[in-house]
Amino acid sequence: MEDVHQLRVFAAVAEHLSFTRAAEVMFLTQSAVSHQIARLEQSLGAPLFDRDGRKVKLTPAGRTLLHQARRVFAALEDARAAVQASARPDSGRLRIGASSTSCQFIIPEALREFRESFPSYSLMIWSGDSPQITEKLLDGTLDLGIVVRTDRTSKLNFQELFTDDLGFLVSPLHPWAKSGKVDRRQLPEQQMILYSRNSASFRLVERYFVRLHVPLRDWIELGSMDAIKELVKLGLGVSIVARWIADAEIRERSLVWLPLHGANMRRTWYMASPKRQLSLAEQTFIGLCRSVGANLG
Repeated sequence: MEDVHQLRVFAAVAEHLSFTRAAEVMFLTQSAVSHQIARLEQSLGAPLFDRDGRKVKLTPAGRTLLHQARRVFAALEDARAAVQASARPDSGRLRIGASSTSCQFIIPEALREFRESFPSYSLMIWSGDSPQITEKLLDGTLDLGIVVRTDRTSKLNFQELFTDDLGFLVSPLHPWAKSGKVDRRQLPEQQMILYSRNSASFRLVERYFVRLHVPLRDWIELGSMDAIKELVKLGLGVSIVARWIADAEIRERSLVWLPLHGANMRRTWYMASPKRQLSLAEQTFIGLCRSVGANLG
């Protein structure tokens, strides 16, 4: 490989699976992008993309190079941050991964206090679900990640933040709200409104229905807790969420939260990080998130 720029051109094509889009984001002509990829393939002695008309796919060699390229970019960014930190000990960079729910309920309060102690820090918040955050922590593109841990990987460090219990969220007009309890016999008839199937919470919900021997047939899938709450308010279905996510609506009685029937569904939230010595700023942020979580859990 001639230089890092050539690797960035490759990564742009790999991320977008389009030579045209890669040319746009790299501010190059499409012919220049094609030329760079051709030289890279020649120097590596392996095809990186399969081209079928307008469709572009990564080859096995291309997927391997993309994984390694991300590690190279992360290492370069770490080097830049380390140099800046040496020049200015009071400054640095913190890249945090969190779900949309964490971004709404945990991150703002923690960042408000973090800014008071580290005003010169550069902050980046990346929103995604726990499996995606774990992947980005492993490839070095995130420093910390707020996750619900469902696997037992030992490739990362996990520090517990808080625990919570999931329960049914229903409209005040729902029969369960009026009776004050969940009728298990009616579970198969309910239209479920659930958070993203890529999330760790969705996996917990699946396991709950399996334990009860109730088929989870059809559901509405949304990536926003606010959208889920609005649909439940309208009586379009029921959801399974932690009570703190709908605390305001429960207090104003626009929604009702009920414990699960037959089995508890407890989640443990963690701050995940690569296996290395954490900086003072990272340790401070983890402590602040733990304080916020204590009020939620």
